[in-house]
Amino acid sequence: MANTKNIFFFLSVFIFLFFNNKPIIAQRPANLILLDSVFEYVCFLKIKHPNIVMRQVILETGWLKSKYLMSKNNLFGFRHKNYITYASWKECVDYYKKWQDKHYTNPNEDYYSFLVRKKFAVSNYPPLLKKIRFDRTCPE
Repeated sequence: MANTKNIFFFLSVFIFLFFNNKPIIAQRPANLILLDSVFEYVCFLKIKHPNIVMRQVILETGWLKSKYLMSKNNLFGFRHKNYITYASWKECVDYYKKWQDKHYTNPNEDYYSFLVRKKFAVSNYPPLLKKIRFDRTCPE
């Protein structure tokens, strides 16, 4: 009986694959697709140190899985007493760009040190960011 079930299963799979002329493609999880979009937008805005900025997004949102921050479209954990809610994640990235342009005025300053100096981060934040593997290059 078990052999008959196995044969039927494999035959069904073979028939499905043989007659289905669409390729089987593994889909990327939605949060990784969104991560790609965020990176493209960060590059589009010419945000400085895009890989560090993306590591911030990853750390703050847990690879974009934080239901709380994502419901607020708050990719960086910005707050004024409470977490800020943005109309979209792009609006949040726009806010980061304005914040960076206003405060990061010395391009020779180490960006990790800058984040600590501006109290965006505490001293253990940079080592956490450095552990995250995100190294991409913005298109020219």
